[in-house]
Amino acid sequence: MLDQLDRTLREGGSRPALLGSTRSGTPRVLARCAELTDRADRFAAALHHRHGLRPGDTLGIAVRPGPRALAVLLAAHRLGLRTAVLDPAAGPDVLRARLALAPPALILADAAAQAVAGWARPLTRRAHLELPPLHTLAPSPPSARATPAAPAPSATTRPRRPPRTTATATR
Repeated sequence: MLDQLDRTLREGGSRPALLGSTRSGTPRVLARCAELTDRADRFAAALHHRHGLRPGDTLGIAVRPGPRALAVLLAAHRLGLRTAVLDPAAGPDVLRARLALAPPALILADAAAQAVAGWARPLTRRAHLELPPLHTLAPSPPSARATPAAPAPSATTRPRRPPRTTATATR
């Protein structure tokens, strides 16, 4: 299904890919097919080349729904990554338990997720939104503004594990 979506976006050019609406309810284009494809390509390149992710790695995603989140999910699919969406409504204990099954090699977090996990924790907890501190899930570099050339506002990486090796028997 995602392969078909990817093909459709690549063939779509300037056609609208993602629609939203204004406060008055008027439809507006949030992203066009070519823009979304280009953004997903750049995210995939950055995730693979800059952060060394490879098929089977887990990518934690704490990004609000929209064009950026869709582009990140498409990039992860193209690279054969597992994705773990970090939903602040699930609570930190649930998220830690889920991520214990597949520890993330990288966590992408936008400014809102960083606030929920950090400085705004006392306020967001009252609204039943909470993320564990992201640095407890993987090491945290300083945050940076997201551009399509960079994976997201904050890319939190954990050290790469050594390559998997297999033993073969000879006769």
